[in-house]
Amino acid sequence: MKKSNTSPKDQREEILQDNIWRLMFKLALPAILGMFLVGFNNFMDAVYVGWLVGEDAVGGIGLAFPLAMITAGLTSMIGIGSSSLLSRAIGSKDTETQKVIFGNLVMMCIIISILLSVVGYSFAEELIIFLGGKGQVMVEGTIYYEVLILGAFFRVFGVSSNMLIRAEGKLLQAMIFTGTSMLLNISLTPLFMMVFDMGTAGAALGTVVAMALYSVLNAYYFLSGRASFEINKTSYKLQTHLLPKILPVGVSAMLMQIMFFIQQVFVYRAVSFYGSNEDVNFMAACYRIVLLLIIPVFGFVQALNPVVGINYGAEDYKRVKESVKTFSLGGTSLLILIWLPIMLFPETVLRFQLPKGNFSEASIWYFRSFLSTLPLMPLIFIGITFFQSIGNGLIAGILIVSRQLVLFVPAVLVLPVYFGVAGVYYAPPCVDLIVITGVILTIAWAFRQLSDKESLEKVKPKVASVG
Repeated sequence: MKKSNTSPKDQREEILQDNIWRLMFKLALPAILGMFLVGFNNFMDAVYVGWLVGEDAVGGIGLAFPLAMITAGLTSMIGIGSSSLLSRAIGSKDTETQKVIFGNLVMMCIIISILLSVVGYSFAEELIIFLGGKGQVMVEGTIYYEVLILGAFFRVFGVSSNMLIRAEGKLLQAMIFTGTSMLLNISLTPLFMMVFDMGTAGAALGTVVAMALYSVLNAYYFLSGRASFEINKTSYKLQTHLLPKILPVGVSAMLMQIMFFIQQVFVYRAVSFYGSNEDVNFMAACYRIVLLLIIPVFGFVQALNPVVGINYGAEDYKRVKESVKTFSLGGTSLLILIWLPIMLFPETVLRFQLPKGNFSEASIWYFRSFLSTLPLMPLIFIGITFFQSIGNGLIAGILIVSRQLVLFVPAVLVLPVYFGVAGVYYAPPCVDLIVITGVILTIAWAFRQLSDKESLEKVKPKVASVG
């Protein structure tokens, strides 16, 4: 068996001892690059489809995207739940959990992906229609989703197993695998669409093939002994004793994706009701751009997860708090730099996906409204990740449900009644201002709890010596 290039001790000690700012840059930069390639790949899918098929196809894959969030949600349940447990196990030196976590993840992926493929393929057209698909938009969305869902296993296993690599703190290695598969996707998509004349199906097939390579690379990493923790390669079964530790955190991560799906259901149905197919296409383009812009946030989130998890497992609560503050400041600052030019020149970005679009002053105003609170998003996602990393899935779940369901759904139902299609674009910034306030207050409460734990740790030796 090939030895890992990084010993468990070195990897663990770096996260426990290194300067937090230096650690943030070291871990976040490859994570951002990897996430950028994922987001750029999704963005380029829409560009290819918009130029090679037409704007109805952009709307179609836009409608398929919320359905893909269901797959992403279940993938997050497995990957984030498992990676949070792994980080804490590394911090506390729990080798028994480390040995069986990969085999448990494999079995969870197989079960979930079979369920997704059977149900998703059987009801693809009905689901696209439910989301507001009509005419050619419905046809293109169904074609795209059917191909995508048949390759669900590669998406579920590839992404969730890569999360385990990130949980070790080896974000550069994780990024290399991600980048390789995404570059393959970007190369294959125009080949399938133009040379093989597969249209929208070609865009989906390019993603499936790239995810298959992603799965192979991640599986080879673990099976060849390159991980910084020992793996029992003969144990591939559900470890029922681990599920209560994985699922609470995993379900909170799944809720983020599922709630995003529900959010988009209401958004697209509202746009379809109050507007036209052109409005659906414009909203799909806006969402793609937003997802591309918040990539740095997810990069910082991925980097924060092992830092908080390993330090929390090692009971260094002061360093946990410092990490959350540092990553929040770094993520917000970077996002502002990216957000400003987009707000100044929105047409330039929109025209990449809608080359024949006729953007009115109203549509540009909608776009800017939609993005207005984007620089504050790191506070929300880092706050949720903090609670997931320390194993508090309940608080993370409450924050997610509050944002996506309790506040957003009523906003997107009520505001369009008074403002028409514009109300759909006003809902996100109104909701996010409320949620950000709640996240800050909740983190402040959690920090006080950690400070109390710090005080108890300091008192313990004194009590022992008095005895």
